[in-house]
Amino acid sequence: MRRALVLLLALALAFALAACRKAEPQPAAPEPSAPDAAEPLALDALDVEFSIGEREVDALLTLQKAFPAALTEALAKQDVAVGTVNVTFGSSGEATSAALRLGTVQLAFLSMEDYLAFRTGELVALERDAADEAARGVIVTGVGSDRFTAALRAALPDLDPVLADYAAGFAYDATEIEGLLDTTQQNSDSP
Repeated sequence: MRRALVLLLALALAFALAACRKAEPQPAAPEPSAPDAAEPLALDALDVEFSIGEREVDALLTLQKAFPAALTEALAKQDVAVGTVNVTFGSSGEATSAALRLGTVQLAFLSMEDYLAFRTGELVALERDAADEAARGVIVTGVGSDRFTAALRAALPDLDPVLADYAAGFAYDATEIEGLLDTTQQNSDSP
């Protein structure tokens, strides 16, 4: 009986020591890596829509032919690879805003009036009016990536020659955009 009791106590002590033993630390799981800034951002396709407004058909057709290659090249300089760029034309600002909101286009060129009415997407650039006092049009993106928006802003000056018949020229600097937007909103609010 004594032997059984000693054996039972030894067994209980072994279990107690096993329970108190510190577990060896498991190797930490590797943290998900953030995308490398040097790694290009890749988009299979980018659908762009211009609101027609009162523009000439010939100018729009020229834009439709020249814009995809120019945008692809300008974005490539900013480490954004785009497979295809599709250009369409919205019959109205409302239609283009709806396409952006629904995700059927990722980049839209709208009048300032239409942008203020629908406020769809992230503002990328503003078209200056003739007096450089307010904005006539905007470029809005629905991609939702800060990296894409920054690359697009940096690429847009390269597109000025292609957009010359469509727009007067754009403001790309965030501070300048904010000032023009404020001025435009004040002008649209006044009677």
